[in-house]
Amino acid sequence: MLKCVPLLLLVLLLAGCGGSDSGGGGSSSAPPGTFDPGPRNPLPAPWTSLDYYFSVELVQGGLTMPVKLDQAPSPDGRLFVNLLGGQIITIDSSPPHAQTTWTTLSVVTGVERGLLGIALSPNFATDGFVYVVACVPHAGGDRQQVIRYEDVGGIGINPTVIVDDLPMAAIHNAGAIKFMHDGTFVISVGDVDAPDNAQTNGVAAGRILRYTATGTAPANNPFTGSDEFEWCRGLRNTFGLCVHPTSGILVGTDNEGSSGAHSMNDELNYLVAGRNFEWGAAAGTVPGAQIGTRILNWPALVVPTGLTYHTGTDFPPGYANNLFICSYDSVRILRFVMDGALFVDIDSQHIFGAMNPSGNDNKPLDIIEGIDGSLYVSTFTAVWRIYRRTGP
Repeated sequence: MLKCVPLLLLVLLLAGCGGSDSGGGGSSSAPPGTFDPGPRNPLPAPWTSLDYYFSVELVQGGLTMPVKLDQAPSPDGRLFVNLLGGQIITIDSSPPHAQTTWTTLSVVTGVERGLLGIALSPNFATDGFVYVVACVPHAGGDRQQVIRYEDVGGIGINPTVIVDDLPMAAIHNAGAIKFMHDGTFVISVGDVDAPDNAQTNGVAAGRILRYTATGTAPANNPFTGSDEFEWCRGLRNTFGLCVHPTSGILVGTDNEGSSGAHSMNDELNYLVAGRNFEWGAAAGTVPGAQIGTRILNWPALVVPTGLTYHTGTDFPPGYANNLFICSYDSVRILRFVMDGALFVDIDSQHIFGAMNPSGNDNKPLDIIEGIDGSLYVSTFTAVWRIYRRTGP
């Protein structure tokens, strides 16, 4: 069943639920009785507001398009960051946040091409595997690949192509990658600038695809034959993917828009196996039982990018199972209080933080929950850490 938040409700929520950047008082977004840390020191210059109970520190600046983030488990704790131009760096999560070049790939470059996604193996502590999604030059034709590296001595070696010959274009390549709780991984592939791809059988574009850790098709994928890797379809360009930390459900942000006869809003989607989200389909042609659940249709352009659920660890009461989403267009971090057994129902929406919208430097690209319970956010030029404050 198609599920959307009513337009009027969304407008009211966006208008009335901002984060606070004031130094005193409290925040209506936290439950009564929450510890009040008192006045806050001024935020770093790029930040214009942040929820009252939090502060933010610069982890690393001077970066060029840190598209996605992941973090090694404790006690390692290194942040793994893929830069669009083909470099993977690691950053120590503890000050002084030493940066290391982990490996460099040869990639096809462009505004929406390059090194697009990164995910550490669920068994990283023992196998050291790191998976990336990259647009690569190839004698048989430029393409996207999923490549697995091995972390040895703090450097990435032994690249192995796990998935080959995925479609690529100048735009709409997506490239998010996440591991599911069963050890399989999913990737997003955009429509590669051709909406009809998202509905064409046997085409990998406009889809979420699911693989075993070695690149084969899981036996319980919803389709067989030429669509054996398909998890769901009908998507334009799903920039961000997120797996709930306990339930294991998959959600994603799809950047929509207009293309000829096609016009849809930016979406937050509950990505269930076998569902169709209608991009590339003529109106009314997808059977109702196949249509995927849109948790949210934004009424105006926000360009949602990275997203993460938060377990609530080390955050005030009421933040557990909240969903944090980056808005590239509004240069904000949005916080959704989620409800229901699977935490795919929106209870309320808040502006958690906002950055200076001048230029492109502060546009947020990705967000993850760190192993210490803080939030790490990447922008066009930096990686930031948002943490619960206990004082100024």
